Amino acid sequence: MITSAMTEPRRTVVVIVLAMLALGPSVALAQTAAEPAPMTATYPVRQDAPAGLPEDDLVRSPDVAPPPRPETFPRLKEALSTLPPFFRDTDLKLRLRTFYFNRQNDNDTASEALATGGWIQYGSGWLFDTFAMGATYYGSFPLYAPDDRGGSLLLTPGQGEISVFGEAWGALRYKEYALLKGYRQKIDDGYVNPQDNRMVPNTFEAVTLSGKFDWVKYDLGYVWNIKPRDSNDFIPMSRQAGARGGGRPLILSSLTLTPIEPLTVYAGNFYAFDVFNTAFAKAEYTYTISKDLKLQFGLQYTDQRSVGDQRVGDFTTWNVGAGMRIVWRGLSLGSAGHFTGDDASIASPWGTWPGYLSLMVTDFDRANEKAFGVGLKYDFGAGTLLPFKLPGLTVQILYAQGNDRIDPGSRAALPTTREGDLDIIYNVQAIKGLSLRFRNGYVGRGNGDVVKDFRIIINYEADLL
Repeated sequence: MITSAMTEPRRTVVVIVLAMLALGPSVALAQTAAEPAPMTATYPVRQDAPAGLPEDDLVRSPDVAPPPRPETFPRLKEALSTLPPFFRDTDLKLRLRTFYFNRQNDNDTASEALATGGWIQYGSGWLFDTFAMGATYYGSFPLYAPDDRGGSLLLTPGQGEISVFGEAWGALRYKEYALLKGYRQKIDDGYVNPQDNRMVPNTFEAVTLSGKFDWVKYDLGYVWNIKPRDSNDFIPMSRQAGARGGGRPLILSSLTLTPIEPLTVYAGNFYAFDVFNTAFAKAEYTYTISKDLKLQFGLQYTDQRSVGDQRVGDFTTWNVGAGMRIVWRGLSLGSAGHFTGDDASIASPWGTWPGYLSLMVTDFDRANEKAFGVGLKYDFGAGTLLPFKLPGLTVQILYAQGNDRIDPGSRAALPTTREGDLDIIYNVQAIKGLSLRFRNGYVGRGNGDVVKDFRIIINYEADLL
């Protein structure tokens, strides 16, 4: 009976969204071109990730590093300028990606694939400054994918292609105070996020409400399905977390406070019915000493515990992390530490773990783990430490180590984990929108061998409209 009751609202939402998608273009013709331009971004993607430090905050590397995008058809965009806002403010974006992944594990297995694809993203302008719609098609196609070397997450688990409309949504808004968005969409909020570090990101089936009142930003969401980054299919949030039985949804809620510009305070809660609840909070502050020198500080806390039917077990755990970074003349030097409770590791099945020590291979959030890490990054384009510049080039070196971790079931001690990463990004200056990235990681887990992770990523992004 519960499952049936939960299914009915989903059907209602789908019907409403499809009806809006069908009616949108015809009603848009009634708009006049003189209608004011939208008050916020024309492409109503749900609120961005909580403000604060950049995605490569303190120590970790970013999941994705988008290059500057060229405008491919400026004359067509100019021609649309005389149309009503629903058409005039249309966004059409293209991202092409080719990705080679090779991981040699420390147990004589390997994961390897070469894939190409990307996505094309459409977003309308606002109809009567109230309604918009959009869709995104995602594809990942194998160029080289040995059957015995699956697990790269570039393709499906069987090394098959990914081809799916991962986003298809309708949105209603009232100024900047409320944005209601329904059906397939990206969400980037704490423990629910795109995890865009393979060919295509996670996307979700959900109804979300977000908005802003001065320096207070809020996000609410009812999320029933996720399309994992290595899948064509949307599956229940509970199943993605490893739970058996009927699908169960997740409710998210968060507040982001920026009472003064250098300070961001974030608090979020992610309640997965009959699975577990995650409460996550962080505070981050940037202190500017001079034009060339900044200090950045961060503190975060996670509480995670089973709820309801406890379909993935009965547990209560926590994680606390802190870090700082010095940014001086293009050079960034950061350090961070994380400590995790001994009852269980932190689970992050719906996106990248938002901790400061989430590296290429390892999330340093395992049971009883005491972890520390350091990161060094230099921007050869903006930096002034060296006597030369290479615009578009950044190089980052990371090291992290996790001590004292245990198997939470048997309570047995586990070896220390050590990981070192190299991340090189070059935004090609001669071809705007083209980015080349090389990532290399080595992990020692006390197994007598070393995990070797090697990635080459080519991205090209363009604004078609």
